[in-house]
Amino acid sequence: MKAVQSVQRAISVLFVVTQSDRPLGLSEISRRINLDKATVLRLLATLEDSKLVQKDPVTKNYSGGTNLSRLSNSWRNDIRQVCGPYIRALSEKVNETICLICPRDLERICIESIPAQNQELTIVPTIGTTNPIYAGASGKVLMAYMSPQEANRIIEKTSLEPVTEIGITDRKLLISHLESVRERGYDYSISDVTTGASALATPIFGSDKQIVAALTVRGPEVRMSVAKMHQMAPWLMKTSDKISAELGFTGLDRARTA
Repeated sequence: MKAVQSVQRAISVLFVVTQSDRPLGLSEISRRINLDKATVLRLLATLEDSKLVQKDPVTKNYSGGTNLSRLSNSWRNDIRQVCGPYIRALSEKVNETICLICPRDLERICIESIPAQNQELTIVPTIGTTNPIYAGASGKVLMAYMSPQEANRIIEKTSLEPVTEIGITDRKLLISHLESVRERGYDYSISDVTTGASALATPIFGSDKQIVAALTVRGPEVRMSVAKMHQMAPWLMKTSDKISAELGFTGLDRARTA
């Protein structure tokens, strides 16, 4: 149990350092994860040895290390492998494009995209495409299920500038919208990121009960109306629940207070 606790603490330290938009000092890292400085310093030393974090010799602040991108790419490949059979089956069922969207600081990034088959008009995001994390159904699902502190940090760090004229730009409206997402367990949008495109998204959770990705269906508005997306939502939620279980998530209810 002690070893498991140490790993969990190291992951918490790594998450805080890598999710920050600036290098962090020991005191701030300690405060953010509510651990004493001596413990945090030992964890940072271990992460530094593995080149997952690096320390500025002048400021003594910490940022992501050179091996972080390798770890990130490996993790993305792992989750794509787990999700593969499920999202291909879902794509065949709904006959629309299925995407996996992951958080990346103030952005969201597409790590997998399965195009719709037998459709003349399709909307297929390129793998590696990024957008502001607050934009679109998948981004709002990611924000709805992350920690309140992280969601507030994103809101404070961004201007909520819309990608299209449809986007939510008011802080209070966005917070209220995120509450609605948690209540129903999914989100949908039309023309929020791409004019004329609809999106429906549900959360995927990991073994630590944290959201790791958004499972998203994308298609043209002419085929994916609001009514159609509400109809598709149970299929999407069932698939994301199966994927979450594969990743070790044991939660019983996707809705939670944040």
